Amino acid sequence: MEKDTRIQHRNINDHLIKILNLLHDGIYISDSSGVTLLVNEPYERLTGISAAKVMGKSVLELKESGVFSSIVNPEVVRTAETVTSVQEVNGRKVVLHGHPVLDEKGNVDLVVTFVRDITVFSRLKEEIASQKSLVDYYQKQVSTLNPEDVFLNDGMVAASSASKKILKSLESMAPTDVTILILGETGVGKDVLAKRIHHRSLRASTRFLKIDCSAIPESLVESELFGYAPGAFSGARSKGKKGFFERSDGGTLFLDEVGELSLSMQTKLLRAIHDQEIIRVGSTRVTRVDVRIIAATNQDLEASVAKGTFRSDLFYRLKVAVVKVPPLRERKDDILPLMMVFLHRFNKKYGKRVKLSSKAENTLINYDWPGNVRELENMIHSSVVKSLKGRISFKDLPRGLATGTQRPETLSSFGSHDIGKRPLKEIIGNIERELINEALTVYKSVSKVAEVLQVDRSTVFRKTRNSSKIQKEK
Repeated sequence: MEKDTRIQHRNINDHLIKILNLLHDGIYISDSSGVTLLVNEPYERLTGISAAKVMGKSVLELKESGVFSSIVNPEVVRTAETVTSVQEVNGRKVVLHGHPVLDEKGNVDLVVTFVRDITVFSRLKEEIASQKSLVDYYQKQVSTLNPEDVFLNDGMVAASSASKKILKSLESMAPTDVTILILGETGVGKDVLAKRIHHRSLRASTRFLKIDCSAIPESLVESELFGYAPGAFSGARSKGKKGFFERSDGGTLFLDEVGELSLSMQTKLLRAIHDQEIIRVGSTRVTRVDVRIIAATNQDLEASVAKGTFRSDLFYRLKVAVVKVPPLRERKDDILPLMMVFLHRFNKKYGKRVKLSSKAENTLINYDWPGNVRELENMIHSSVVKSLKGRISFKDLPRGLATGTQRPETLSSFGSHDIGKRPLKEIIGNIERELINEALTVYKSVSKVAEVLQVDRSTVFRKTRNSSKIQKEK
């Protein structure tokens, strides 16, 4: 019986290896000390590295010997969280997603790393033959390395599963005339989604107009939305003026930052949306309009309704169909394609050929991007304009990116901690002190550092009590 059980386990293991070999992604499994336990056949094909070259060897040693440019195992083990990084291997650039596998005590037992190629499209040629529905998409990738052609889809990069899910949901919403409410932080690209909805609607050949409700003085909002009659007020045009509703008749009107409207304007907007009728300022004549409404806000409208600052009836009228756009920090897979798109765009604009170093790419991927896509675009724009070397290195990045909320790239600094010459506990203690001191440099406050690192203030004081960076708070 015991012999049969051993045979059964061996058969299961054989089947698991065969299953891993069926995946498109490369799989690299290592233990908590970094020793390589298994790589699948797609990994060998993807990287050009044979299993024999890495099996039983430490990823730290392989990085030190130049086989890998970067690794994720140490950071996954340290944080017990998923870590993303870019790695250059045999002249190819791949994205690593390292995932922790925990034991019964909650400690990291294994690190399973998914490896995906982002520069070589040879596999796409094979898929074209078997998936005719994807022919156009893949031919575009095979025939050109222009990132805007490869990654942009009606102005939107959708490499992450979250972004792809949004695009899929829009396919059913766009052809209808249903009112759509787009929710998301500032800079996530709500206007890009609004344009995409319009371009995929039955109104695609008609006008798309955008009005930023937060940028118009409250006294002018009504006349901008609904227009005004001749002589309606001092300084008004003698022939009057059409508002955004009339100008977008037959098309789509995008109301950005709709949560900024006053309660009185919300009432008039609700009437216009519901009745599809408007009255110009200074007039009594009702004008019929045919307008599809897309609204967007970075506010929590449900909370605004509860506080009485946003009308509940307008909220329910707008939220017939809701699209929630996650912040960029929650769709990491979009960051690298976005960087490539923006680099190409601004290189073309300024006649340059600027590239990012691997360390700079990793830093940008792991940064939290509080300003989302807009912040990333502006950072790339600025870096391309300022670059004199044709290469943006880690040192060229703004200080907030280099020392802000991103994960340490790391433990590339292991060598500076005398690995093998001191006990692990002492090394970890030094690393903790360095991280806390770096956080103090950025946030200038023990309380803020304790909040960001999710520890007690006493812990911050204790671990850095010998550091000159701590100043007694008032």
